Amino acid sequence: MIIICKGARKINKVEKCNFLYDGTWGDAQLVEHQKQHQLLEDENYLWLGFDVPQSFGNYSGRDGKRI
Repeated sequence: MIIICKGARKINKVEKCNFLYDGTWGDAQLVEHQKQHQLLEDENYLWLGFDVPQSFGNYSGRDGKRI
């Protein structure tokens, strides 16, 4: 599974993070990356977490929902 870092909000602006990981939740590399962001957290820095990109899938044609 591909897991990406959503970046951080720094003084009301979103900063991208180029971290991309092919593995599973709880892997050591994910935990270390999370710790790096959390060490920087304060009133001006908020880490946005991880995300899994959604695949396009097949559309029903009616309302844009996937089947």
